[in-house]
Amino acid sequence: MCELISFLGHRAESALNGKDGILKAKELHPDVIICDIGLPVMNGYEVAKNIRNENDLKNIYLIALSGYAQQEDVERSRKAGFNRHLAKPLSMETLKANLDEISS
Repeated sequence: MCELISFLGHRAESALNGKDGILKAKELHPDVIICDIGLPVMNGYEVAKNIRNENDLKNIYLIALSGYAQQEDVERSRKAGFNRHLAKPLSMETLKANLDEISS
């Protein structure tokens, strides 16, 4: 995913789990975080809630990435604090369109 995001002209960093992702967000203050829901240590819902509770991070645009994309999954993501919910597998076209929209 990072290589694809870089190919599209954006800087990308990765984290192996939710806890490390939050630490990296505190360090880098990204504009956008694409967060898988099924993460080890701390799931994506917990990551979103933690980010929304951090004053320095609460305005980051959060995108949930999940293999589950039923209406109830999208609603659960929204309630956790995600701005958008994208389903796996994620095509390059969908990724590009979303990043372009957020960047403009």
